[in-house]
Amino acid sequence: MEERIIKLESLAAQQDQTIGELNREIFRQQQDISKLKSRISRLEEKLAARLESEQIAGNERPPHY
Repeated sequence: MEERIIKLESLAAQQDQTIGELNREIFRQQQDISKLKSRISRLEEKLAARLESEQIAGNERPPHY
């Protein structure tokens, strides 16, 4: 019976360690996701500004008219 309890305690300790490692990895991934979302937002803003300026330029008459 004592051997079984020791085995269960060892398993619980290993699971605690694994959960801690998973939590750290999830936290790191969430930081990466936040950075990527921010980067995508900036790129979308730049693209929208570029498309807007191209549309304005596209509606103007060429200088040779």
